[in-house]
Amino acid sequence: MDNSKCVEYVNSHVDEIAKYVNECFDQSKEFIKARLIRRIRDELSPTPVHYEIKYVYDPYDHSGILVEDGYISLEQTVGEFLENEYSGNKKATYESGRGWNYLTYGDEISYDTLDMASDIMFSAIRRHIENHFGENLSDDELEDIRESCSDFDDIYVDCKAYDFFCSMGAAEFVGIEDMQLKDIVKKGRNSNGTT
Repeated sequence: MDNSKCVEYVNSHVDEIAKYVNECFDQSKEFIKARLIRRIRDELSPTPVHYEIKYVYDPYDHSGILVEDGYISLEQTVGEFLENEYSGNKKATYESGRGWNYLTYGDEISYDTLDMASDIMFSAIRRHIENHFGENLSDDELEDIRESCSDFDDIYVDCKAYDFFCSMGAAEFVGIEDMQLKDIVKKGRNSNGTT
């Protein structure tokens, strides 16, 4: 296949391709929901520790420390869990006076939601190009087209994949942000055949 024609087509049909990608997201909604619920359930078994940030005097580092404060409440919603509960992990900020950024479960799960979104988006773009030209693309051809189209960034920002950069966006897309954690745990028990 002539990659230059594909690149030209992709760059001149961003809106059309983004619309097709969004249709693929809509068709994958139940799959995304099940996978996201399973991922959250994995974090809840066993019930994790609840952490609070405690600020201690340190003239060189104002990031504070995480301290254990019982266990997380399963009465909270998925949205509250993703945005407010710390996982206990941290990463360096490389900022003067603030050494650590403490990760929420939303931060942790965002790696997975971004991977899900990328898989759906890249597969949809590939199908769209192949359908338009009536030929299959090799992985190398797709990679060349992707590089020439700046990793499909224009399509990414125009489609639902962009919302999946944050796990809360994925939870809102599938409609589970207001679901209580206890219901997620209960669904897992019921699907395993136990009560």
